[in-house]
Amino acid sequence: MSNLPGVKNLNFKIMAISRNGIHGWPSGKLGRVVYYMLRGQPVQRSIGKPGKPSLKQKANHESMAVVTHFLGHFKEYLNNGFELEARGTIRNQHNLAISYNKKNALKGEYPNVSIDYAKVQLSKGSLTNPESVGMKKVEGGLQISWNPLVQYEKGELYDDCLQLAVYLPERKAQIIELNFSKRGIGTAFLPVNEDKLESSMEVYLFLSAANHTSVSDTLYVGNLNGTWEKPGSRKCEENPVEDLGTNLRFEQVKEQYGLQMKLKPEDRLPRKAFNSLEKEYLVLMNRYESISRDRKNKPV
Repeated sequence: MSNLPGVKNLNFKIMAISRNGIHGWPSGKLGRVVYYMLRGQPVQRSIGKPGKPSLKQKANHESMAVVTHFLGHFKEYLNNGFELEARGTIRNQHNLAISYNKKNALKGEYPNVSIDYAKVQLSKGSLTNPESVGMKKVEGGLQISWNPLVQYEKGELYDDCLQLAVYLPERKAQIIELNFSKRGIGTAFLPVNEDKLESSMEVYLFLSAANHTSVSDTLYVGNLNGTWEKPGSRKCEENPVEDLGTNLRFEQVKEQYGLQMKLKPEDRLPRKAFNSLEKEYLVLMNRYESISRDRKNKPV
């Protein structure tokens, strides 16, 4: 029964109210729709149990799950990288990161969707990234380098902060270094445990202004120790960019390893550094040979 004055024998319940009159935005539930305010903006969502998902819906669910799981490793990093993009919108940093990477950083088809690491973006902005970025394994960690030239006319400053992220897919772990270094320094060392140093690594960075007024897009620095693929997964499509990156890295490591092998043992790199170089060389050599075999056996 209704509790409204003058209204009798009407069997309904008031579930939503409009604080601004009949033409105002309601708040609450009306039928199968819920109305509410989010960050100062009106939002409505349907509710109820969904039916049996179609193949397209299953593919969408898998894509969402893959991206959400991956980005879950970078919560603090995303808060910095997408904070400016989220300002003034009803979306938060994590929402924006999921939206971009779901559209642009996946490869494969359902049910074998995976992350395309080279296309991942963990930040979005207009600040320019440094040029000539490189990395190499050294004893005890990674040495990251870049061109320290500061182009003030482009809005760059000496103290722009470098934000570094390293993802280890086999371990499902990450290394996050906020304010890792400054643009004008040109180099920085990241300590990494010896066991992690031998794992497959995907390395990213972006820059943010010291006063937090601008950030850059994410720069994919590259892969170390070869691309890791989940055991039992099926490679659904070729990735020429990934293969090219592997080949280029193999040639670099092959040259470094060859030079070391020409030296007497006592004149080589320290033992740990040499062992790391040798292991990466062997991993990349196997990967290179695998790519070569696949291309050779591919039907014309």
